[in-house]
Amino acid sequence: MSRFSKFIIGAFWGAAVGSIIALLYAPKSGEELRKELQEKTDEIITEVQKAAVQCQQELEEEVKAPKS
Repeated sequence: MSRFSKFIIGAFWGAAVGSIIALLYAPKSGEELRKELQEKTDEIITEVQKAAVQCQQELEEEVKAPKS
């Protein structure tokens, strides 16, 4: 498993655990909490999309590189 894959898996689980902890300990109203969770979810989606693009670029470079 590549370092990139490990990073993505770690980021996913970290976000999931963090979200659960935030739900359990947040002293906010339901509306505020939903808004914050939506923002965090959007941030995570953006990070995953960026990581996927980077991974795709790395794979394309590997495919194009001459094999020695």
